Amino acid sequence: MSNTIPSTVVLTPLHHEPRRIRPPFNVESQQPDDHRPGETNDDWRARNRADQVAALLEALDGIELGAHDHRIVEWLAGWDTSVIGTVASLFYRARAVDGDR
Repeated sequence: MSNTIPSTVVLTPLHHEPRRIRPPFNVESQQPDDHRPGETNDDWRARNRADQVAALLEALDGIELGAHDHRIVEWLAGWDTSVIGTVASLFYRARAVDGDR
């Protein structure tokens, strides 16, 4: 995982629901959300859930997390794109401010 964000991505306050779970949050994801050949619905859900968890953990890269922290990240990952994207955006923006200090 890397907490580096492309320099072309500007992290600004969200005024609308995010369209994706990773920066840039205000554009549609270019990755298809389709089933892979031979993939069951359960496999598809598990793959998407793992990606949602990964998106939140990427925003927290380098921060020590405890067992409870991980449980909350797993719980947050169960929400929809707008919630996950908003929380990830908040994490990134908070870290950017902290980095400026």
